[in-house]
Amino acid sequence: MEFICINMAELIEMHWTMLVGWLAKRSVRRICISCGVTALMFHLIRRLYQQHRQNERLRKKQDSVKQNINAVRSQLAQANVTDDLLALTDLGLGELSQKIASGDVTPIQLLHAFQTKALQLYEKGNSGICEFVLQAQSVFEGSSIEEEQEEHLSTMRKSPLYGIPISLKETFCMKGYDSTGGLIKCCNSPMEEDCVLVTVLRKAGAIPFVRTTTSQAMRALDGTNPVFGDTTNPFNSSRIVGGSSGGEAALVAQRGAPVGIASDVGGSTRIPAAFCGLASLKPTVNRLSSLGCLNLARHSVLELQACPGPVARKVDDLAGVMRSLLTPVMFDLDPRVPPMPFNEEAYNGSSKKKLTIGFYRTFRDPCLMPAAAVVGEAINHAAATLGKAGHRIVRFKPPNPVKAYKLFLRCIFADGGWELRRLLSNEPVVPHLRFLNLVLSSPRWIKFTIDVFARFVGFGPVAVAHTMGGLRSAQAAIDLLVAVREYQKEFHKSWLEAGDLDAVVCPAFPYPAPPVDTRAMFVMPGIAYVSLYNLVDYPAGTVSTGFVDHVNIIESNKLAIDRHLEGDKYGSKIAAMQKGSEGLPIAVQVVGRPFQEETVLRVMRTIEEGAATRTG
Repeated sequence: MEFICINMAELIEMHWTMLVGWLAKRSVRRICISCGVTALMFHLIRRLYQQHRQNERLRKKQDSVKQNINAVRSQLAQANVTDDLLALTDLGLGELSQKIASGDVTPIQLLHAFQTKALQLYEKGNSGICEFVLQAQSVFEGSSIEEEQEEHLSTMRKSPLYGIPISLKETFCMKGYDSTGGLIKCCNSPMEEDCVLVTVLRKAGAIPFVRTTTSQAMRALDGTNPVFGDTTNPFNSSRIVGGSSGGEAALVAQRGAPVGIASDVGGSTRIPAAFCGLASLKPTVNRLSSLGCLNLARHSVLELQACPGPVARKVDDLAGVMRSLLTPVMFDLDPRVPPMPFNEEAYNGSSKKKLTIGFYRTFRDPCLMPAAAVVGEAINHAAATLGKAGHRIVRFKPPNPVKAYKLFLRCIFADGGWELRRLLSNEPVVPHLRFLNLVLSSPRWIKFTIDVFARFVGFGPVAVAHTMGGLRSAQAAIDLLVAVREYQKEFHKSWLEAGDLDAVVCPAFPYPAPPVDTRAMFVMPGIAYVSLYNLVDYPAGTVSTGFVDHVNIIESNKLAIDRHLEGDKYGSKIAAMQKGSEGLPIAVQVVGRPFQEETVLRVMRTIEEGAATRTG
């Protein structure tokens, strides 16, 4: 045995000597090249395999969507949708509710009308639709359903949403349907149950019948994602629809749904609504339940929460949705939602006839994007309308909006963008996210260099890359939360000092919808006007006030020249972007105190009525 062991040891030593000798005959360079080529080949093969899996996943999803569309076509082939029924899609929520209550139309007939209209839009190619809810009409069919309705029928019929087809952003999870967030990797993973909001809608008698697209990873202001393709502005296909709730805005604006439900963590409901001439509402956090909704930022965002909110063509329709949702059903299903029914007295003004309303036209700071002249003009018209209605109008200046914007970005990118980069890995990244993805992938010193260069060339609003570096410690996270709380106190103090305000009217975005090929650096900084109210958690809504006309274009061209002569290259570019925007909607934003959504809606309705009188 000892002899065998000695021989084995000698054999191993011999082979080792031979291996060392073989390696010695080859240069270190050759060995490194061989290892490098092997590693590269392994990486390429791995990428190709992952790409193949992604392509198969996408193909399977697209086949599923085709089957979904064909199934809806088959259902509608058996329905008799006349021109008179199809004409109902032009009516608002209140008018549709009256027709159902009077028996002029049944919920099923109304559903078929909106399914037909939505399908027509889908076939034109810019509907904002992900897929149809195939079980939509089962709510009002079958003997078992009738028995269930007997118990709740009287309650359901009191709801403004009874029998009303409604669209939902695909982030509101529904049993049996994907919630992709515009990502291929999230396809073909159907949800196991409905989110709370879907349950509440169905209990109110509403008919969720279609689901709409988001921007990729819900982080861009365009309407593009690799799963469902492009969605552009329904008023001008060369302009963006807004994001991330662009699908909702596109569908409702084209009368493919009477009302819709979107979500907002940094303007995702308000910006698309403003670009598409709609009314929208971002409530206070937890005024509406977000329980069970898709959350692609649960490991990256601090303090901020997505808020579900309605989108519609008229403010009264928003109020109807809120009435239907703010019921004991939602209060019981989500204990985080305070049991606050819709306040009719606050909405109709009987509790307080004269309001104190602040306004501002733009942020006057070189580090923030200036608002276009057409937006400032819309603010002036809104303030004048409210003044004529008997309200007290005062000027308001938000405290240190640059600080607020940077705090918002630090909260959104608390992880340094790690989660977003993970979501975008092995995905075809859309143009509006490419630069952001590149910045997030850069080391800190490059981020600071980008900011220094941006300020040097006069592009101050772009100099925020350093705020996306992420938090390095638990103490840094605590310090950020403290800074947010301190700013919220500072903001509320300014709100009180301005005259104990009931509401504020301000820009929803610095300009109307920009061209689809606009670089992200001239779009993303505009969210500072809406993200402020996510940071302080005040309810805010948008309301359309009119359209860009030829005179507005002339004024913008003149402003572009003036700013260029003054050395404001960035502001000049923003003003010059208004070329070709004639006919696009203009909107303003209305903000109120926390949990005073009804007052916000009341002010929005007054502005809407004034705009209708002025343009009509």
